[in-house]
Amino acid sequence: MLVTNILIVEDHKLFTEALERVLRVALGGGAILCFSQATSVAEGMRLVSAEPDGPFDLAVVDLMLPDGDGTEVVREIKTRRPGTRVLVLSADQDLSRALAAGADETMPKSTGLHEIVASVARLIRAF
Repeated sequence: MLVTNILIVEDHKLFTEALERVLRVALGGGAILCFSQATSVAEGMRLVSAEPDGPFDLAVVDLMLPDGDGTEVVREIKTRRPGTRVLVLSADQDLSRALAAGADETMPKSTGLHEIVASVARLIRAF
């Protein structure tokens, strides 16, 4: 079975839990999904820096975090392991800086779950 390691950097615990549950149901049939969670830029940076090559296949990153801007995490991921796919999913209206930081895709949080799942599936298949 294919194992996919996913990092979610999001400070709203309920949103993180709901996203993880939806992804497990929608995508878990032919793969094992392993999730790691961070609720701040500092925690996200620590997890990304844990191994020299980075353990994550995909990261879902919010931009508005309690201790800073999630684009820092996006840049760190893309610097350490450029092959890691990054989806920025944020309530912030200006997602252009996320793309400039190296995000593969950006979506507003107001996007429907079906479209978010489709985006995650597309990014997972891309690696």
